Amino acid sequence: MERKNNKTSKASSKRKNNEIFNPVSQWNIIITLTASDTDSSNTITIPKELVEAKIFPLWGSKRCKGLLKPDSFEMVHLYEHHSKVTRGVAMKKDEHGNFKLCGLPSVLGGRPFKTGDVIGFWWDTHWGRLNFELLVIA
Repeated sequence: MERKNNKTSKASSKRKNNEIFNPVSQWNIIITLTASDTDSSNTITIPKELVEAKIFPLWGSKRCKGLLKPDSFEMVHLYEHHSKVTRGVAMKKDEHGNFKLCGLPSVLGGRPFKTGDVIGFWWDTHWGRLNFELLVIA
């Protein structure tokens, strides 16, 4: 009787740390950078409708409620695919109800984005972080 090898390789049993952008995912957030995103404010604004539809359903209710309180923020791990670096940034609600990711220079490592660049964001439920990738260079 022949015995089968039931061992799995490490590569197949572990989830990759650098899952790439899936262009057909319903959870994508696509942002075209505006002048206010690329000025010296060091923030990127994400419309509230996108955060509420594509991130909040993947978070716990406590985390969502905390972010909606006045003058509050949530620390978010942001993974940038180009540099393969994860950094903590603050996500907070602005005066218009949209959400800002604050502290981007720590993630970008001096690599500037330009007005018109298109960035894709998606929440990684396995690692509990917000992944992003530059999709189109202006």
